[in-house]
Amino acid sequence: MKKLSITMICICFLSALHAQILKPVKNTNNSQQASTSGTTINDADYFLAVAKVTLKTGKDNKENGSSLILRVYPAAGSDNWRKGYNQENYKSELKVWGTNDFTLPRSAAFDQNFNSLAHYRQTGIMVDVNYNTVGNGPFFALDAWKIEEVSVTLEFKDKNGNLHPTMGSKTIYFTDSNMYLDFKKWQLYCKTDQYFNALTPFITNRPMN
Repeated sequence: MKKLSITMICICFLSALHAQILKPVKNTNNSQQASTSGTTINDADYFLAVAKVTLKTGKDNKENGSSLILRVYPAAGSDNWRKGYNQENYKSELKVWGTNDFTLPRSAAFDQNFNSLAHYRQTGIMVDVNYNTVGNGPFFALDAWKIEEVSVTLEFKDKNGNLHPTMGSKTIYFTDSNMYLDFKKWQLYCKTDQYFNALTPFITNRPMN
């Protein structure tokens, strides 16, 4: 009888010890969730605050008097080019083998929500280089401009001016041997996909009415 009592006591002790080991730790999951939610970043709260375009000219300059327009905007949308950043009617010379930076102002119809990081991650980025030789002296039809490289630096900030933690400042480079503009080939488009990877630039011709 005595041995049986000792055995029962041992069984009860081991059962209680096992239950204590398996007992869940309180608030562990809640702490992890709070930590995760506390670091959540919403791309819709960040907007394109700076758009800087850098142009590298090759062996043929942009002539003084020819008009240059630079635009940065979401690559898709209704009247998208009107709602981003726009440098109008730059007419000074860009010399051969030179590098020139342009920090673009907001366009007159700038739409902040349209320029959110969330939207750019849906559409990609468009850099638009328009070269108009008309008005550049009597030989404007023979003028040409060779571009070696186009790059765009983008800064995404929230309403308080804080940079996005991973996409705060990003520079994208576009190169192609065919970036050669003249009287007919007057508009160069440099586009990215939604992951901000540069695609092959393409040129459109002047409408000949």
